[in-house]
Amino acid sequence: METVCHIEIIKNGHEFVARVHLSNGATREYRHHIFEDALTEMVIDLQEEIAE
Repeated sequence: METVCHIEIIKNGHEFVARVHLSNGATREYRHHIFEDALTEMVIDLQEEIAE
């Protein structure tokens, strides 16, 4: 089993922030006022990143 990323989700006022720390050292950040929209964007990007 291999860890591909670490996900940190925080709420900053009315905005949700999802930070993804990838195993290659890269970090991505997704911000949105709607929690589900932040997660959807994050998952789509992760699917593309992991598939490569």
